[in-house]
Amino acid sequence: MTKNVENINEICKRYANALILSSQDRNELKIITENFEHFNKVLRTSDDLSTFIKNPLVNSQKKSFVLKKICKSFSYNQFFQGFIGVLTKHGKINLQEKILNEYKRIIDLKDGLTEIIVTTSEPLEKEVEKKLKTKLSDSLKLKIKLTKIIDKEIIGGIKIKIKSIMIDNSIKSKLTEFEV
Repeated sequence: MTKNVENINEICKRYANALILSSQDRNELKIITENFEHFNKVLRTSDDLSTFIKNPLVNSQKKSFVLKKICKSFSYNQFFQGFIGVLTKHGKINLQEKILNEYKRIIDLKDGLTEIIVTTSEPLEKEVEKKLKTKLSDSLKLKIKLTKIIDKEIIGGIKIKIKSIMIDNSIKSKLTEFEV
């Protein structure tokens, strides 16, 4: 990993921890999470706002003014509004999506959840998803959070990622192994 990527990861971790520590209880954490996810959705769906936020020629005071208005119009939690203000003031608002991911990862760790990423070519049926989650949870002796990814390129089968372990039982990998 390059030094710059390590620095960005550390920055995101620190801001995520600060937001978690600033909240009073679990209920407030839930509200902040909902606010943060909604804020990210607003930025993803509004190209103009996203371009404005990422523009280095727009000073942090203008960005802060606009974001403060947006946060108030959506009635976001006071701590979250202040957090967005701090990110903007320190020029870190463009890291908000990475900070949200780190924030959710830290909360999952505190809750004892292990993220397992399942990649399939088609969405899993609810019954199959439930059985897979139960089977993985029982065999690994972990509380798990299933993250589902749809990737048509794997053709069929399944890929499962548990921490740093990858189980690739996709048709694409089987065809690649078969190739001469």
